[in-house]
Amino acid sequence: MNEGTQNQSASNRPNTASEEPVIYGYCTWHCGYSADIRVINVDEQGSGPGGVQSACLPCREKYDLVPFSDRP
Repeated sequence: MNEGTQNQSASNRPNTASEEPVIYGYCTWHCGYSADIRVINVDEQGSGPGGVQSACLPCREKYDLVPFSDRP
């Protein structure tokens, strides 16, 4: 390849520092496993087990869900 046509600033590997990790888990809204899961609700209890409701990106968009960490 002609070296004059190569982009000198382009990297041969993706910049992993700016990519967010993809989390796989169970989506409570469509009742199945999926990628890009985010926590929506946290059920805290004084005694006994609490709970977490998570949703995938399509369900977050469909039901207008706001992730727990993005709330003010």
